[in-house]
Amino acid sequence: MAPAATQSLSEALVAGHLGHLTDPQTAMLKKMWTKLTKLFEQPGDPNSKPAPKKKVEEAPKKSGGFFSRGKKEPTVVEELFIGATTDPKWMSLPLEQAIPLIPGTQLERTFWGMIQTDNPDAVVLRFLRARKWDFDAAYNMLINTLRWRLVHRVDDVVSLGETGIKNELEKLKPGMGEKFIWNLKSGKTYLGGPDKDGRGICFINVRFHHKEDQAPEVVKLLTMYVMENSRLVVNQPMETACIVFNMEDFTLSNMDFDFVKFLVSCFEAYYPETLGQCLIHKAPWVFSTVWNLITPLLDPVVASKIAFTKNLDELTKRIDVSALPSFISKDESKKTKDERMKVGDPDAGSLERPSTAAVQDYNDMIKEYVYETKEWAKTERPADEKGESGRLELAKRFRQSRVKADNDLRGDSTWKLKGMFKVNDQNRLIIDFGSDGWEPLDITDRV
Repeated sequence: MAPAATQSLSEALVAGHLGHLTDPQTAMLKKMWTKLTKLFEQPGDPNSKPAPKKKVEEAPKKSGGFFSRGKKEPTVVEELFIGATTDPKWMSLPLEQAIPLIPGTQLERTFWGMIQTDNPDAVVLRFLRARKWDFDAAYNMLINTLRWRLVHRVDDVVSLGETGIKNELEKLKPGMGEKFIWNLKSGKTYLGGPDKDGRGICFINVRFHHKEDQAPEVVKLLTMYVMENSRLVVNQPMETACIVFNMEDFTLSNMDFDFVKFLVSCFEAYYPETLGQCLIHKAPWVFSTVWNLITPLLDPVVASKIAFTKNLDELTKRIDVSALPSFISKDESKKTKDERMKVGDPDAGSLERPSTAAVQDYNDMIKEYVYETKEWAKTERPADEKGESGRLELAKRFRQSRVKADNDLRGDSTWKLKGMFKVNDQNRLIIDFGSDGWEPLDITDRV
């Protein structure tokens, strides 16, 4: 049987999570919603527009892979997809100067893109916890995330899906889209799970990565694509994910310091409170030098979630062997679902927002949620109020509407075709990691 999410998880029991809020924390959550909904009404600067793209010169190749600083050439490669649809001032100016330039409608749309199928209150609370209930710091962190998502086109990454991303990149630079797909299918990254706390897992094979094989922008897009699709398996009370870096056969040629900095910034600044544990498996002695370069970058909270495992016995204290891919378990007869299944290319998504009945219902549900939230913020009612008119019921109906629209809003993925996480014909969100003992799990109503 699939392991049920359990209330014994420490993340679900500490103060600051839904179901465990103090009165002052609930009041701060309401204050945050009030300020956000007001922000979404701002007109923005009508003169803001994307900068014209310059001809891009090929940068000299740099040596190195996942954890390397590479050579220190001053050459900067202009990103082609990222930043192409936004005013460069949105990211270059200080936050307090940049945010007023951005139309509130765009901030609101990417906010709900960030929420995806999650409980909206739970997402807002992550920013408050990440800044230790300093309201101004949490608000700034959240709106900085919104401008980052707009500039990095995270919502476009989701709506295009992997084939759509490939097609868009090929238009910008021949071969770039093929590199994106090659990275996705190269064996560098597999999804699966669960770990022993019920989290989904991303397995990264570091030995297959070489920094010079692709543009840095491709690595960024791949990272965002994997992270955004992985968030689909989130269900309360489990809000976090597990990452396993398989360091077996790692050499200095696999080092890519730029990737590490980007991944660390994602977890610390743009996806706060979403990393449950990060396991570095079978790191060779040469990695100790690299680790000394990485540790100064880490926020103490993120650093506390990192653990090293020397062998399979240590790793299986955290992840059942049945959930491990064969390249880690060394049992070729028991491959994970992501490993063993071969599927065709997913259909390409679109940059145009669809106007299906499911999407219209979802848009109407957002309006209802915002209205009810404004009214709730004026009351003394708690965030975890149950009953037909309670806030949890509102969150469940929101989640159900977003799940129903997911096939329209999210471009197809290889993982969807494999049936690992998908919305079925009954509009139910099903997780099927496919590991031994796992049975498909319906997480649609978990808020």
